[in-house]
Amino acid sequence: MKTLYLHIGTPKTATSSIQKFLDENKETLEKHGYCFPESVYRYRKVNIRRNGHFLVNKIVKEDGKRDKEQEKICSEKGFDQIADCFHKFDNVIISDEAIWHSSSYFRKNTFSKLKRNADENGYQIKVIVYLRRQDQFLLSRWNQSVKQNFSYAAKLTCDEYVLKVQKKERKIFEYASKLDEIADYIGKENIIVRRFQPDSWKDRSIIHDFMYEIGLDVTDEFIELEKEANLRLNNNTTEIKRIINQNQRFTDNEISYLGKLLREISENNPEKKPTSMLSKEETQKILSEYEQENLRVAEEYCRDGKPLFSNEISDAAKWSPQNEEMYIDMIRFFSSAIVQLHRENLQQDEEIKYLKSELKRLEKRENSIENKIQKIDQTSKTFREKVRH
Repeated sequence: MKTLYLHIGTPKTATSSIQKFLDENKETLEKHGYCFPESVYRYRKVNIRRNGHFLVNKIVKEDGKRDKEQEKICSEKGFDQIADCFHKFDNVIISDEAIWHSSSYFRKNTFSKLKRNADENGYQIKVIVYLRRQDQFLLSRWNQSVKQNFSYAAKLTCDEYVLKVQKKERKIFEYASKLDEIADYIGKENIIVRRFQPDSWKDRSIIHDFMYEIGLDVTDEFIELEKEANLRLNNNTTEIKRIINQNQRFTDNEISYLGKLLREISENNPEKKPTSMLSKEETQKILSEYEQENLRVAEEYCRDGKPLFSNEISDAAKWSPQNEEMYIDMIRFFSSAIVQLHRENLQQDEEIKYLKSELKRLEKRENSIENKIQKIDQTSKTFREKVRH
């Protein structure tokens, strides 16, 4: 039967890497009967590879109001695109990590609409979701919000975020209840739950694991990713970025520019003394709140006789802005920013020198041409005078 593989994240479970791999291997996928279609619309601040965003899209007009008419148009185009793809391929893959959250709140009809379209067009739905332990999910989601300067969370401390989000958005952390909502439309047997743990993945690769779950092995004909997409900031650079996000005098482009420098620092300077944004006691409290939910996911959805997650908790000290590495990261950041500006100034100086030399050359050429024209004019004048005489 024709199958729609719907990859719904969750957020911060290497969804960007999976989407990038699928996009870079479109032709090879199509040889095997799988289609990873283009996004039907270019959404602001949404990666173009998130081709399933039409299911939960939110389009805002220039005046700040939602463009519900355009949202409806894009949604219809997305469903039409799926139907068209099934005319050529037996398998279609769409992916967007926002589905997990949005379908719990402002797009509660996501799966009912999708199921109705599947029934009308004769395809089945397989949902693939990767879950990570709730404490890790909380921290990764906060890190991403700060890094992207997106939503209210971009300016909150980690402690403020953990307290607020568990009250405001608790549904997305109650995994069993959320999976039950989806199962009401497509059945538990059509939900593929995977742990976001390398030791549980095929070949310890989330790309290989995802491909295996949709029925393909990653052979030499596929192009492997050179490095992971969407790398996180470390604890110190996240705090620096959070403070930068609060500066209302900076434009979005300026904040993004500084964020790029911080990502480079995080990537090139791993933490010497790993710390945790949550204390051991705080982590235990969070895990205890979701213990029964996780137990039910393992029993009813994973069904492999193993617990959903390990309960092992790191003994790393809780992060503090007064840690001894903070001043080093601050120096790295400011020196990187100054050196980057210095390099750009040097480049601009070279460009100015080149343009000046080009201007002189053109001026010299222009003078030479003018002199030649004057000589020609003089010769012509002399010739005309001789002819008259």
